[in-house]
Amino acid sequence: MRDPSTWSIILGPPGTGKTTTILNLIELEMERGTHPDRIGYFAFTKKASEEGRERTMERFGLTQKELPNFRTLHSLCHRMLGLSRSSVLNGQTLYEFSDLMGLRLTGSNKLEEGAISLLSKDDRLSFIEGLSRLRCVPLRQQWHDHYDEDIDWFALERFQKGLKQFKNSRGLHDFTDMLDLCVQKQLSPKLDVMFVDEAQDLSPLQWRLVELLAENSQRVYIAGDDDQAIFRWAGADVDHLVGISKGNARILDQSYRIPRSVHRIADSIIRRVKTRTDKTWNPRHEEGQVVSEASFEHVDLSTGEWLILSRSNYLLNEIDAHCRSLGVYFERKGNPSISDKKIAAVQAWERLRRGDLAYPEDALSAVSYIKSAKKKVFDTFEPTQRLTLSQVLEIAELGEPKIWHDMFDAISVQERSYILSILRRGEKITKKPRIKLSTIHSAKGGEADNVLLLTDIPHRTWKSFEKNPDDDTRVFYVGITRAKKNLHIVQPMSNKYFPI
Repeated sequence: MRDPSTWSIILGPPGTGKTTTILNLIELEMERGTHPDRIGYFAFTKKASEEGRERTMERFGLTQKELPNFRTLHSLCHRMLGLSRSSVLNGQTLYEFSDLMGLRLTGSNKLEEGAISLLSKDDRLSFIEGLSRLRCVPLRQQWHDHYDEDIDWFALERFQKGLKQFKNSRGLHDFTDMLDLCVQKQLSPKLDVMFVDEAQDLSPLQWRLVELLAENSQRVYIAGDDDQAIFRWAGADVDHLVGISKGNARILDQSYRIPRSVHRIADSIIRRVKTRTDKTWNPRHEEGQVVSEASFEHVDLSTGEWLILSRSNYLLNEIDAHCRSLGVYFERKGNPSISDKKIAAVQAWERLRRGDLAYPEDALSAVSYIKSAKKKVFDTFEPTQRLTLSQVLEIAELGEPKIWHDMFDAISVQERSYILSILRRGEKITKKPRIKLSTIHSAKGGEADNVLLLTDIPHRTWKSFEKNPDDDTRVFYVGITRAKKNLHIVQPMSNKYFPI
């Protein structure tokens, strides 16, 4: 194995431009004559790899084909193994396995919540079995480490054996198999230089793959931030990054996001973590503002860009309801609080009522949420034809044209009231709502002028917080450091909370 002391380690505290630093290094490589297909940029998450690839394409005028090694580690392994889509265990084949075993697998193992107990019992079997391979430990050890009183050892062992036999009989591989096979077969592209981003999220198995890639690369850059390692529960080995960073790390020391007041709180909190690489970094010159709020209901959300964060998704339910009662348009889990289709229907119907003409496509949109409307007829018209309100009423076999909220009976009364509140407030309906509700885990990498942070810790993760506070300390540090200007800290609603 190539000595990690020869690697270049880049530690990027929040907002210090880690990805920009990598792009600058890629530019230097290209100036020295390194061909794009001899450059590797790898990340664990699809989001991180796509961002790196898109920014490189935009900056250097390259196409995706010219950057074959800008991808996730899983995607790299899939390509090197020569696998087809049909040879990957997911979708239909996962459900077949589920039926054969008498299980109810949903395939919804996601990283965003930060608590695997959100999944069904059978999904947790799958998660624990996968973790044992990602962490490179025996299944029984993982079962002990992950202790879950609902998970029986014999059920877990049966699951492991059944999954292995099913995959072998069908010639299937899951994503963890791909990593493992590449390591076993020593498959790696020959590169002049490789970059690994978000290294704090890598599991022991992924680190083994990174070491293999490094052996076949002339220059190696590892970028990340151990202080932002919030996926240890999903197998991430942050201690490995801390270990290889000792005396061998370049720390980016100027944040372009964090104001001074937020920096002071963030720095005091992260210093509670016992095992970490100490970093000195500077905030922006602006002071910013940190406000303690007795309740989220006291916060004025009527203007500005907001990121509302909590430790778990269900803690956002009350804020969701609050925003709807105020008539505030927002986003949650990547979805707007009102679909674009419904807003378009309202706007199309009201334009018709004002006397505007409508193309058949818009006319269909205008009547799409009226249960009694005949809709298929609109497909028979020429796309460029213009229709009046009277014609639309006749075609759809509708009576008197009332205002939209009296006509759209396919939308619930509650949702109609919410849309009406949004319109009355003059709230702008855009593709990117100015207010976003998110768990801290899924907001990693995001930022906003104003951050509203809930400090409650869910009951299901409280015990682990009491036993090992470092993991949740990092989680709340990530939440705090999303703020570009103002941080609003909501006082807890229970006796289980993170002290700030």
